[in-house]
Amino acid sequence: MKQAKTEFKDAAAVAAYIGENEAQFEERLRTVCRAAAAGGRRILTLAGPSCSGKTTTAEMLKHAFAAIGKHLHTISIDDFYYDRDVLAARSRARGGEIDYDSPETVDIPLFAAVVREITSAPMASVPRFSFREGRRTGMRQIACTPSDAFLFEGIQAVYPELTRYLAGSPYEALFISVESAVDVGGVVFEPREVRFLRRLVRDYKFRASDAAHTYLLWQSVLDNEDTHIYPNVAPGVTRIDSTLAYEVQVIRPFAIEVLDTLPADSPFAADAAALRAKLAPIAPIPASFVPKTSVFREFIGS
Repeated sequence: MKQAKTEFKDAAAVAAYIGENEAQFEERLRTVCRAAAAGGRRILTLAGPSCSGKTTTAEMLKHAFAAIGKHLHTISIDDFYYDRDVLAARSRARGGEIDYDSPETVDIPLFAAVVREITSAPMASVPRFSFREGRRTGMRQIACTPSDAFLFEGIQAVYPELTRYLAGSPYEALFISVESAVDVGGVVFEPREVRFLRRLVRDYKFRASDAAHTYLLWQSVLDNEDTHIYPNVAPGVTRIDSTLAYEVQVIRPFAIEVLDTLPADSPFAADAAALRAKLAPIAPIPASFVPKTSVFREFIGS
């Protein structure tokens, strides 16, 4: 469990507290990079449940690889999603909400083609997907020289339906998640609760999703983790804990703002009220103390 610090004598003490948390996380990433480089792996995967910090961590890994003279191309598996209208039609056919988490949401034949290209061709064509537009918006070309390394990032990076196409080339599997609870002055937030706060704010700010929609999807997100993610995490996978002791204190005002948009007659009103009451006594820390390069910026913005 991460123990949040709640008393500070001045702004410098707050900055030092944030800095200590960031330094610990960055050192873990440097350790991971050194191990991967020593193993000579050209392909890495970075998986983890929703809102674990995969996207920003992938970028931080890229910089860490550059520091040891390696070029790491990041390929988001989210870019292999089928267009939203395709997923919506499938969801209507089975009488459920749009699913962005199960293996069926990903264009697996295209994923397999990209894996073949990066292992045997000089160039690979990788798709781009826009969450705001809900569709694939084009392709990008990446070089595939022997000195390049490739990181496949996404919750789907542990799905057997995808990893079987990586089996022909030895790869390094990384798994990031919020693994620690956070105790803020005696108020404990469990790992899934921490991730829910991250998703609530991120999706409201960057994915045009209100609180009601986040609540509506959350149980299916957890069900998918229990069905497709955790059972497929290999025992020897390299694990990265993205929990930051300060994060509940920083995200508090953002989360309350989003929760306040939920209509009083919403079926999730009672859950939102309970979460709001839990956050209420926590003294916030201004987001300005969080470094622009922090993994936490993925959820609160710059």
